[in-house]
Amino acid sequence: MRATVSIPPGLAYGADEAMPDTPQGLTVPDAVYHTVHGYPGGVVALAVRMGVSANTLTHKANPNNDTHHMRPDELVAMQALSGNYAVLHAMAAALGYVCAPAVPDQSDGDPVEVFMLQQKAQGEYSAAVADALLVEQPTPRAVRRVSDMAQDLIAKTGHQVAVLRGRMRKAPGGVL
Repeated sequence: MRATVSIPPGLAYGADEAMPDTPQGLTVPDAVYHTVHGYPGGVVALAVRMGVSANTLTHKANPNNDTHHMRPDELVAMQALSGNYAVLHAMAAALGYVCAPAVPDQSDGDPVEVFMLQQKAQGEYSAAVADALLVEQPTPRAVRRVSDMAQDLIAKTGHQVAVLRGRMRKAPGGVL
């Protein structure tokens, strides 16, 4: 059995690495605009994939247009189809949050395994930070590596907490 993995260009490593999905200070309307207009093939190609009129999509993506707005389901579809999650990150940033990709738990609920995976992620994160600090100016690739390792560490820590929560003794009356 063969599996294929599609990695959007902006997520790949390399010397000419693209900017992260959310440049600092990007507003939600600007993120929508850049996602729509940055899609390979432009607005028309994305509109076809979303099943909407290119003219309507253009109006909805225009940050200066007060009459057309994207519905939440359209925002989700646009990001899923484009592989660009700048809108999600801009929304989270506007509310004081950050987003991390969800990764499946690989411990199968084994508390020792989840602890070891979390510790391994901690070590990989520490190594990535140390490598980036060894040079005066870290490369975009080094910073992306630190960011990826941080996201993985956050996910593994979440899995560890979930396993521990699942092993807690139930409180009297079934209340946690």
